[in-house]
Amino acid sequence: MLLGERALYHARYLALSPFARATFSDGQIYEDAARDILAHPPLGSAPFFLQGAYAYLVALGLWPRGSLTDALLLQLCVCGLALCLYVHSARAWFGTRGGLVCSVALLSNAALAFYENKYLSAAMGVACNIAVLAAFSGMRTRPTLTRAALLGACSGLSILARPNLVLALPFTAWALWQIAPELRSARRWLSLAALGCCLSLAPLAARNALVIGRVSVFPSHGGGIPFYIGNHAGSNGLWNNAGGLISGQVLLERQELAERLAIDPAAPDLDQRIGAALYGRALTFMREQPLSWLGIEATKLWYALGNQELVHDYDLLGERELLGNLWAIRAPFGVLLGLGLFGLYALARGTPERKSLCVLLVGQVFAVLAANLLWFTSAQNRLPLVVPLAFAAAPALEGLAQLKRPSRGWLLAAISCGLLGLQGFVPRKAVTRPSAAHYFNLASAEETLGWNDAALHHYVRATELRPKEPMFWFRLAYFARKVGRAQEADFALRQLEGMRGLPGALERAVRSERAALEAQH
Repeated sequence: MLLGERALYHARYLALSPFARATFSDGQIYEDAARDILAHPPLGSAPFFLQGAYAYLVALGLWPRGSLTDALLLQLCVCGLALCLYVHSARAWFGTRGGLVCSVALLSNAALAFYENKYLSAAMGVACNIAVLAAFSGMRTRPTLTRAALLGACSGLSILARPNLVLALPFTAWALWQIAPELRSARRWLSLAALGCCLSLAPLAARNALVIGRVSVFPSHGGGIPFYIGNHAGSNGLWNNAGGLISGQVLLERQELAERLAIDPAAPDLDQRIGAALYGRALTFMREQPLSWLGIEATKLWYALGNQELVHDYDLLGERELLGNLWAIRAPFGVLLGLGLFGLYALARGTPERKSLCVLLVGQVFAVLAANLLWFTSAQNRLPLVVPLAFAAAPALEGLAQLKRPSRGWLLAAISCGLLGLQGFVPRKAVTRPSAAHYFNLASAEETLGWNDAALHHYVRATELRPKEPMFWFRLAYFARKVGRAQEADFALRQLEGMRGLPGALERAVRSERAALEAQH
C-alpha cells in the first residue's frame, strides 16, 4: 500500500504539477548549471553556486532531449534504486521481518517522497546515505579490500550530495575499524576506504581546478550565505532574509549581495568574497552576543525535532492544494525520532557488529543535526535524518522485549525516547495555508510554461499574502506589462514607488519598468 501511494503521488505530480516542468529558486540554479555543462561539455564554464554533483545528475537527465521532466524521471529512478538497496541492507542486518519493519518506517515518511521529485539535492543526499549503509552491510557480510574502497567512494559521494555529511566520515571510519578482525586488516581497510573517498571527490575537485582555478568540491560561496542566514541578530532558526540582505531571488543573489556588502561584482572570486564577508559578520555576532546566539541554537533544535514540515519555497500545503492529499498513511517525524533513537540504544547494547552499525548511524544523525544547528533548520536540511532513524526501527522493536524485565538503563532509555517522540506533537509553527512564496514560485513556473492567466492570478495572490515584499510587486508589474495588462502593471508599480528603502538596483529597475510601460501605452 505504501509503495502504491508513492507511485500514485509521483504520477500525479508529473502529470499535474507545473513544478515538474519548470524550475525555480535553487532548482533554477541547478538547471542553469546543468545547461552550462551541456553547452560546454564536459566541465562547464562557471563555478557551482550549489552542489556540483547534483548539477551533473540534472545534466545527465537533460542530455538526450533537453527535457526537465526527463531529469526528474532519472532522479526518481535513482531514488527507486536507493530504496531497493535500503530494503536489501535492512534484511541483511535484521532478517525478513526486521527488514519489513525498517522499510515501513522509511516509506511512511511523506517528506521523503515529497523531496524525491523536487529539483534539489536533498533526495540525492538520502540516496547516497543509503549507498553508504549498503556498502557497510557488504563489508560486514563479505569483507574485501574492493568493498572497503567502495564504502569510501560512497562516503565521498554523500559529501558531494550534501557537504555537511563530511562530519559523518569519522564515524564511518570508526565503524569500519570495529568490524575488522585484527589491527592489520583495520589499517588496510581504512587505507582503501580513504582512497575510495578521495577518488570519488577527485573528479569534481579537478573540474573546479580547471574551470575556476580553485581545488574545491563545495559550493563556491563555501556555505557563508546559509551560515549568515542562520546566525545573525534577526535569525529565527528558519530561512529568513537576513535582515533584508537577501531578497530570496537566488538568480540575483550574487549581484544583490555584492552591492549590499560593497564588493566588486566583477571580481573573479566574487562568491568566495561574499562567503567570507558573511562568515565574518556571523562570527562577530556570535562572539559579541553569545547568549542571543545560544537562544537561536535552541530554537533551531526545537524546530528540527518537531513534526511540522518547515518549508519555504517547497510548500507541502501548496502542493496539497494542487494535487490533493494522497497520503492515507503518514507517520509523524516525532514517532520516527523516538523509535529510531531507542533503536540506536538497542544497537549500542548489542553484539560488536551491531555496535559498529550504531556508530555508523549515529554519525549520519550527528552530521544532519549539526548542519541544522550550524546553518538553519528546514525540512530538506532535516530530511536525511529519516535514513538512520528508520533503519534503527527494527532493533527498537526488538528492544521493547527487554522492557518485560527492564533494567534501569533500558527503562530510562525507553522513557527518554518516548518523551522525545511525544514532544514532536507540540506545535511549532501554526501554518494553515500555502505561503506567499509558494504562489510566487507557482506563478513563475506557470509564466515559464506560458500559462499566462494562471500566472497572473498567482502573482496577485502572492502580493495579497505578502504586500510588503517588493520583489513580488516588481515581478507582477513586469509580467502584467509583458502580457498586455497595463492596469495591473501600473497598480503594481505604484505600490513599489510608494515604498521606502528599496535596494538601488531595484529602484533603477522600477524606473526602467515605468518607462517601458509608458512607452508601450
